[in-house]
Amino acid sequence: MADQTVATTGRVAKSPGDSRVTLAHIMSEHDTNLYGTIHGGVVMKLIDDAAAAAAGRHADGPAVTVAVDRMSFLAPVRAGDLLSVDAELERAGRTSMTVGVRVRAERWNASGPTTEVATARLAFVAIDAEGRPRPVPTLDAPDPLPA
Repeated sequence: MADQTVATTGRVAKSPGDSRVTLAHIMSEHDTNLYGTIHGGVVMKLIDDAAAAAAGRHADGPAVTVAVDRMSFLAPVRAGDLLSVDAELERAGRTSMTVGVRVRAERWNASGPTTEVATARLAFVAIDAEGRPRPVPTLDAPDPLPA
C-alpha cells in the first residue's frame, strides 16, 4: 500500500492504485443469449462485483452501489472468452466514491488478441453496521505518467 497521509479532514488519503481490483472469469455456454453471445446482464454483474470490491477496498469496509453513471458495451462477448474486469477508484467524496471499470475479452481456447468489450462508471456509498453512510479516505491524485 502507498504511504498514507492524513488530509486536513482527518481522513487517511489513499492512492487510486490502492483500490485496484481485477476479476477474471471464463464465460460459458450457460451465460449466452439466443444470439450466441453473453447476456449483457452477466457482464453487468461482473462489472458491479469488481467495482464493489474496489470501493470496499478503498473504504476499508462495505459499500453499496447507488448509481451506474455510465455503461457502454463495445463488442460482443462469446462463450469461451476469458473476461478480465479491471476496477479502480476515480473519485472519493465524504461518503461516496466513483469507480471506473474496463472489461477486456480474450479467446481462452485460441490465443487471439485482447479486445476491450465494455466500460463503466459506478457510484458507491460506504455504509456502517447500521446501513448509514460513513466517511471514506480521501483520494490522492494519480501519479503522473512518465515523460
